[in-house]
Amino acid sequence: MYGDTKMEMDLEVINTEKKIKKEMKHFMALNVMSIAFGGIAMALAISSLTVNALSLLQKADSIHLLNVFSNIGISLVVGVLALWFIISTAEVLSKFEEIQEENNGEKNHAGEKLTTRIIRLMGLYREERPQIKRMILVSKIAGICFLANAFIQTVLLAFNASSGSVALAPAIGGILMSLVMGIVGFFLPFSFRKYSVCWDQRLLKSGDVEAKIASFMEEGL
Repeated sequence: MYGDTKMEMDLEVINTEKKIKKEMKHFMALNVMSIAFGGIAMALAISSLTVNALSLLQKADSIHLLNVFSNIGISLVVGVLALWFIISTAEVLSKFEEIQEENNGEKNHAGEKLTTRIIRLMGLYREERPQIKRMILVSKIAGICFLANAFIQTVLLAFNASSGSVALAPAIGGILMSLVMGIVGFFLPFSFRKYSVCWDQRLLKSGDVEAKIASFMEEGL
């Protein structure tokens, strides 16, 4: 009887550990993709800023200068926001990697190790929930942009292929790259959403437990 109970508990721990590891892999992927998308946005902003800054050296009318300055302003705003987003995401990733490293180095009982990992992940999710939600939103937007770019490039390739004015290999390579990035960026948040819902439920339950403990302590005073 005791052996069967212990076996059931061990199987439950193993299954829970597999689920947590899967959640952590998705969370790591979301972090990496968010930093990648932020880097691309920052690179585009810097490129636009450089091009528009160089155009100031040329003689132009007031309308052209107004357009250049507006583009420079937009590029600066996008660049600063992208930098802030990258830094914020990197901080989340750093905390997440600390949890991974600490638990990988521990030699506690499997159940204790799993409980510790879940508690630390709950603390991370509670602390960084606003940034995680921003990461999900940015990933969706970036995915849509990449898919739109893949579609546009496909249309242009089909239009120019007949005239022989386009190199097929680089064009197809760019389309495939945009398509892969778009699919990953767009569908990753949806696959991660079920995990974020689980973490919200865990936080809600932990809040109920904390309230009960606080109520119990007040009654004992």
